Parts: sequence; structure tokens; C-alpha cells
Amino acid sequence: MAETPGGRATPGVIVLLTSMVMLGQMTISMYIPSLPSLTEALAAPPEQVKLTMTLYLACFAVSQLVWGPLSDRFGRRPILFAGIGVYFAGTIACAFAPNIWALILARGVQGIGACVGATVSRAVTRDRYDRAEAARTLAYIGIAIAVGPALAPILGGQLQTWFGWRAAFFVLASFAVLVATATYLKLDESNRNPDPHALEPLRLLRSFGTLLGSRVYVGYALTMSGTFAGLMAYTTGIPFVFIDMFGVSPALFGFVPIFTVIGFVSGSFVASRLAHSAKGSWLVAAGSAICAAMGLTFVALVAAGLASPVTVVAPVVVFMFGFGISMPTSMANAMQPFPRIAGAAAALQGFLQMAIASAGTVAVAALSDGTPMSTALGVCAGGLLAAFGYYALARPAEKNAA
Repeated sequence: MAETPGGRATPGVIVLLTSMVMLGQMTISMYIPSLPSLTEALAAPPEQVKLTMTLYLACFAVSQLVWGPLSDRFGRRPILFAGIGVYFAGTIACAFAPNIWALILARGVQGIGACVGATVSRAVTRDRYDRAEAARTLAYIGIAIAVGPALAPILGGQLQTWFGWRAAFFVLASFAVLVATATYLKLDESNRNPDPHALEPLRLLRSFGTLLGSRVYVGYALTMSGTFAGLMAYTTGIPFVFIDMFGVSPALFGFVPIFTVIGFVSGSFVASRLAHSAKGSWLVAAGSAICAAMGLTFVALVAAGLASPVTVVAPVVVFMFGFGISMPTSMANAMQPFPRIAGAAAALQGFLQMAIASAGTVAVAALSDGTPMSTALGVCAGGLLAAFGYYALARPAEKNAA
């Protein structure tokens, strides 16, 4: 499936790259409707059950710092297959976990392998396309970042109701096999000039130092990380709010995240339509401002005692619209100046995204008080971080460069 450098992405490429990202994102949330039931099935308190999410995100974050440079050294295809193999092993271990600690450990292995799709898909996009086309392609790929965590609970809720919590992991293992097969058949190697020195420690440190020394890179990376952390705070806290506080059944709760999908897909559609005609920084400015405003609105509603299914979901739907607008341009603008270290740039970007999200899920769990407040605070903190990344770092740096 070859592409002309600087050309347009074909639908087949977009579907395949999206599937790579979708694998990791579905793994985040397909078992979310089962979280409350795990406290009984594995005789574990909610704090330990939530660690299955935290360790997954932490391992997802750190492992990207390895997979990205590996793909710069050995190429994108072999690293994809290696990562999917690790993911498959971890997923099967989850399905057969005899206790909560075994499940927590297996989720960590899952996270190590799952991140390869997100990391390599960004690097492939940077290998093939210019800034505008990369933003358009990433807008479609970005749908997977929200659609996966939002739609997977619908299937997960049904699997929990009919077959129990282990069924979700068997489905995820099957999806991994499909992604690996499609990659083998359809995706050619996009890294035409592997860097034989990409894994040298000093070279890695210089690459990461170059990236962290760029205010534009850090600013856009924080913008995307903040919006994603807000989504993960919501995703982690919301099942306990709806199932335990509002009394919603796991099967019915599985449909709740569809509203966030509507918000994100609407924003991503706007971003994809405007990628070639609108100034990218305008999209990030609008999206990050919307996320910050909706996070503050969410906290205000809960603090005023107005918590209800509508007031919990509505601000996040608009938050996700802002996320959808800003995310693709944030990713493209962060990586565009670094063609020779695209794998490292994608890895560090993904690391920051998942590390911040993981910290957010820990905070949501620690501050949980039986109300939606900890979830609201997590969403709000993510929105404010997104606005800070753009308005305090990326925007001033771009103005100075101009």
C-alpha cells in the first residue's frame, strides 16, 4: 500500500492506521462496564480495580519511548508486529487472570504492546505526508482516539451482561490478530532510511533533548495531552458515577459514551474539512479554549449540587468537540519540524499524553468521594492544561519565529 510522499492518503491507509490506534484505545475501555463487577468477581476493592487502568496507561506511556526509536532504527513494519505480539500475550493473560494482581500485571503487559500502533501510525503519517495532509489524516485517525474508548463500552456492556468480564479480552485478542494480518498484507515500509544510530543512548538523549527544548513541540504536545487526560479522567470515573451513584445497569451504561463520540466526531469532521483551508493555529486556539471552558463549567455544575446524567454528560460532549478540533493539528504541528526523528517525536508525544492521563486517573481515584466532583476536576484540569500548552507555549513561540 504505497503512497506518494506529499500526496493524499487513500481510504485504505486511513482505515488501517486508524485500526492500529483503535486497538490500544478499545483496550482502555472495553472492560469499563465490568469494573464495578470486578470488585466482587476478584474480591478486590475499587481502588485496586482502578489500578488496572492506571498501570495500563503508565506502561502505554513509557513503552512508547522504546517503540518509537526502535521504529527509527529497524523500520515501522517489524516493530508493529513485535508490539502486537506482546499485546496479544498480555491480552490472553488478562482473560485468564485468577486474581486482581494478576490482572493488574497483565494489563501492564497489554499497555506495553498496545502503544505500538499509536506510536508507529503517527510516524508513518509523518513519513508520508506534508503538514496539511498529515493534519487531515490525523483528524480521521484521531476519531479512533475518542471512538475507541467511547464505543467499546457498548460492546463491553453486552459482553459483561451475557458472558462476564473475561469475554472482552478474548474479543480484543481477536481484533489484534486482524490488525496484524491487515498490516502484513497491506502496509509497506514507510521508513526508507532507517537510522543505524537511533538507539545509541547519547543519540536518544540528544533527540529527546531537541524535542523538549522546542517550545512549539512541548506546547502542542501539552495541548493534546491535556485534552486526552480530560477524556481519560471522564472515562475512568464515569462508570462508578452512573452505575453506583445513578443506578444505571452495565448494559445500559455501555451506551452513555456514544454522546462523547458525537462531540468528538463532529470536531474531527470540522478539523478534516478545514485542514487545507484554515490556519491550523486557529483550530487549536478554538479547541483548547472550548475544552478549558467546558471543564470549568463541569466543576461549577457539580459544585452547585446540580449533578445529574444530563449535567455530567453535556459539558463533556462540548469538551470533546473542542478536543476533536484541536487534536489533529496539535499532533501534526508538533511533529512536522522533526522529519529525521519522527519515531522519537511520536514516542515522546505519546509518552507525555499517556503519562499525564495516567496521573489524572490516579487523581480521580484518590479524590473519589461518591460524587462526580473528582471526575469533573480531572476534566477541568485537562482542559486548562490544553489551553496553557497552546496559549502560553506554542502560540508565543510561533509568533517569535515568524
